[in-house]
Amino acid sequence: MHWKQYKNLPKDQKCDESFYIIGLDIGNDSSGIAYFNMAGNAPETIDLSGGYGKPSIPTVMQYIAETKEWVYGEYAILNRGVGTELTLGDLIRRLGHSDYVDVAHRPMSVVSILALFLKEILSSVKNINPKAEIAGIVAAIPAYFSEQAQAELTRAFKAAGFERELIALVPDRECVFAHHYQRNTPREERALLFDYGSREVRGGLYHIMPQGDSVAVKSISSLFDDTIGTHSVISDVCDLFGSFLLAQQSVKQLSKQMTEQISAFVYQHKDMLFQKAIRTKAAKLYFNFAYPPFQQTLNQEDAARLVKPYHQRFNRFMREVLQKNLYEEEIRPQDISAVLCVGGGFEMLWAREAVGEMFSTAQVRYHKNAKLVTAEGAALVAAQRLGMAEGPAVSLEDKHQLTLDIGLCDGGQFLPLVERNAFWWQKHPDKLLLVNRAIGDPGDWTQELEALCLHLARRTASGEAFPLAEMPLPGLPERPKGTTRLAVGLEFASNVDVTVTVRDLGFGEMFPPSDYEEAFTVRLE
Repeated sequence: MHWKQYKNLPKDQKCDESFYIIGLDIGNDSSGIAYFNMAGNAPETIDLSGGYGKPSIPTVMQYIAETKEWVYGEYAILNRGVGTELTLGDLIRRLGHSDYVDVAHRPMSVVSILALFLKEILSSVKNINPKAEIAGIVAAIPAYFSEQAQAELTRAFKAAGFERELIALVPDRECVFAHHYQRNTPREERALLFDYGSREVRGGLYHIMPQGDSVAVKSISSLFDDTIGTHSVISDVCDLFGSFLLAQQSVKQLSKQMTEQISAFVYQHKDMLFQKAIRTKAAKLYFNFAYPPFQQTLNQEDAARLVKPYHQRFNRFMREVLQKNLYEEEIRPQDISAVLCVGGGFEMLWAREAVGEMFSTAQVRYHKNAKLVTAEGAALVAAQRLGMAEGPAVSLEDKHQLTLDIGLCDGGQFLPLVERNAFWWQKHPDKLLLVNRAIGDPGDWTQELEALCLHLARRTASGEAFPLAEMPLPGLPERPKGTTRLAVGLEFASNVDVTVTVRDLGFGEMFPPSDYEEAFTVRLE
């Protein structure tokens, strides 16, 4: 059913228990799904593990060449290293790049592979009610998602057969705040949001301002750290287990198959290493996939030594979120009314303890399933947009995130240096520019030319470009047409002040790079 058709039904017909309003959190590492329980007027998660207590599943697809079939989720993890299977992860991070993967000697787009995953997890609604009909879907997306990535995710829903049901892609932060302020009365306050994910920890400080039937959320600070995500923690555990295995083997390096099996083994045992149990009783690990099989014991000291650097970095990160705010105010931990902790990282006991060292119990909000708070929030947002749920609508303003493309404009051509939705404080890689004209007057190959001038511009969502600054480049080495390569970098001093740097890279052995460099300071307002 098209969600617009459902929205226009009389309310008594919309309350039919066979209609399901769905929220999805499609994470790079794991994904979760929730539905809006109309009887309880609240979102509820759907257990994708079949009752085994893991309602979220890995965002992984696996192709088994022998049977020519696709499997997904936890089975795709546990089946690693047992044959010639092709295991595909990082599906979300690959969006926005028109990425393809070689599957059985044929190119297959990441969009198509993700569509298979979406089709599988959305079919879980049938497990609740065989007559279930999905009336609407809201999918939570990371704040950093580019427009191209959003377009590819929308295409994945279309390929999965859910184009008509997809209401919107909504930033994950808005979903979390919608979830929080349905359960808590909105008031003017400062709130912290920590999203501890697989690849990074994202933290933000927000000013909450109730405005009638809505809540305005204004970003004061917004940072991320990609060195302490759960992916890095698990990678260290894999290295540790690999060292145990090497000590038992007569080889100096593990095979690819054995490395894959260690990854599956770590997935099975990672929870035990980071929960309370290991503090009272040492963990006995049975490496039954090795030959010969052996047993290894890990105790509290081993686990503490493993997580100590992460604990320290996370503590430092939380302080930086308070200190590096937009207004350079002195904000203390006690000035915060609510600390919202979401993401799979908060299933690790040490991460919760790190938050507890800085904030009081009254400030911190934990949830039973930290991974699925965003999915529940997405289900709530979907129900609100379909007129089936009460609660304030959330509008988020974030001046840390760019609303325009910034780049070089030459007539009808535009080369983006920084794209919309990027955060100004991120490191933005240099872009390479090949100049399609001669430089200078070296005699017989061209006439005297004016100095090259680059034009910095901003481009709106509609594609219209507006000039920001002219950047003349006198003194560039003289070269013929098509042999001048430049590196153009853009660095932000604030959300409105940028420095554009242009460096000469030369062109092959005939035209080596020079020490030419120019810098331009530009204000975006």
